[in-house]
Amino acid sequence: MKAIAWFRKQKIQYKIIIIYVPLVLIPLLLLSFFSYKINTDAVIAQTKKNMRDESGLITTRIDAILGAAESFANNAMLDLNKEAGLKLQDGAPKPMTQIPINPDYIIRNQIEMKLDIAKLIFPEVESAVFVDRSYNVYVTDHRLVAGSIKGFSSPMFEAVAASNGLPIWFSMEKREFWSLAPEEPVLTAGKKIYDTESLDLLGYLFVNINEKTLSSVYAPVGPVQSNGYYITDNRGMIISSSRSEQILQPVLSDSELADRSDQFLRSTMHFDKMDWTLVNEIPLMELTRQTRKVSSVILIAAGICLLLALLGAIILSKAIASPIISLAKHINRIRDENIDRPVQVRSSDEIGILGAGLNMMLGRVNDLLIRIKEEQQQKREYELALIQEQIKPHFFYNTLDLIYVLCKSGESVEASRAVKALADYYRVSLSNGKEIISIREEIRNVNSYLYIQKARYPDMFTFSVHIQNELLNGSIPKLTLQPLIENAIYHGLKENGTAGHISVTGVMHQQIIQLKITDDGLGIAPQKLAGLLQGDNNEDSFGLHSVHERIKLYFGDQYGVTITSRQGEGTTVLLEFPMIGETPYV
Repeated sequence: MKAIAWFRKQKIQYKIIIIYVPLVLIPLLLLSFFSYKINTDAVIAQTKKNMRDESGLITTRIDAILGAAESFANNAMLDLNKEAGLKLQDGAPKPMTQIPINPDYIIRNQIEMKLDIAKLIFPEVESAVFVDRSYNVYVTDHRLVAGSIKGFSSPMFEAVAASNGLPIWFSMEKREFWSLAPEEPVLTAGKKIYDTESLDLLGYLFVNINEKTLSSVYAPVGPVQSNGYYITDNRGMIISSSRSEQILQPVLSDSELADRSDQFLRSTMHFDKMDWTLVNEIPLMELTRQTRKVSSVILIAAGICLLLALLGAIILSKAIASPIISLAKHINRIRDENIDRPVQVRSSDEIGILGAGLNMMLGRVNDLLIRIKEEQQQKREYELALIQEQIKPHFFYNTLDLIYVLCKSGESVEASRAVKALADYYRVSLSNGKEIISIREEIRNVNSYLYIQKARYPDMFTFSVHIQNELLNGSIPKLTLQPLIENAIYHGLKENGTAGHISVTGVMHQQIIQLKITDDGLGIAPQKLAGLLQGDNNEDSFGLHSVHERIKLYFGDQYGVTITSRQGEGTTVLLEFPMIGETPYV
């Protein structure tokens, strides 16, 4: 009764979900369990058969590799019998204090070439070493010569020297002589080489097979991707394995194998050629991987069916409650001043009519807000344009006074230069009505302005302009630098009473243009510095405020002007704005 009472209190969408989920989920879980059980038993039975077939194929391939090494030895013996130089040797052994090297380079090259050709015919062979009866060493790779002194005194060499000419196989081992890599285990076959006609001894041949050549044949042929193959010899050592950490390690004891019997499926097969045993261990987790995949597919299907059930519940709930919930959410967005997204109206009933009316109201409000923003933007542009127009006549009148004085004093050349600089200045200032110009034009305007001011105040200051070339094609509002330089002259250097210097520099950092105007003048008091960019109805801050607002207007509020100053030392004004190509604003 309590469960029924609880069920009645739930929302409609929750009630639908509570009914749908067990109907879909329980049958699919039962299907997954029974399919896993049946498929696992079938896979284990099939795997046992595959393991027998695969092990037989692997032993055959490894026998072929061993046979290739013996064939290499037989083929090399026939080729070495053709070398008359070997048969003419006196057979007297040389001192073992150093590696014997046959001084007859022709014989050496011929013998080593024959070994190389045999190696090409039998690629299973990694390397070979031939020692003639005078203990001269011939190799397929020059690295094999190292350690030959140890090789002559090794049990392996003694065993071959005492043999009757049949190939002798030595256990897999790592050794420092007659091996390409001392850290890699090799399997070696040794054979005494005789003259087939006179049965005189010609030398001793050692043929190496790398362990990786044996383990390379463990690639699976069945449906299970096993990697548990290894070979044990009569010493109880693992001589080859698909896992390198097992090689040359002892085989696990019976008790250890018993502990693993519930985790691995194990099979063995004996080699006919060698006293070896091929072992294959397949983890049960690996064995049942495909079965688990099937179960996973079923579970995924269960999840999909569950999602479909939930989707059906959602569709039913949407038909009843979702339109009202959607309107409530939209009202919340309106309260948060997010009115640019309309209500999704999908029905023509009463709720649809309510949503359509709300969309119409939101559209009108949004249009009104856009219109207000545009009017505010235009108002701001008009205010900045007015400020700019107030700046321009001030410089014009001062320059005319300078030209008049120059003409009056008979300095016609300086007067003509001043007129040219003034013309260049206003040519850039007008810019055919454009508000945005290139930095190249702005710098040209700065040079004209500084030339005129330098002519007016020849003993007050010097100046320098250094701008990186890659900045010159960037865009900047016109007459941006001139008000800042004017402030540096009149409020930094002129009031200081001594000659100073103004520098204009420009660099780019991470696609941000940084222009600096630096002077070594009077500096700015800390209490006055904070209000400069705010305007504060101060004539001294009029130009700075104008430049700061224009930068933010055209490039965004994150850009603008930064001022640093120390009284008595000077002032630096930094402009930052993004690097963009010249834009033809009108």
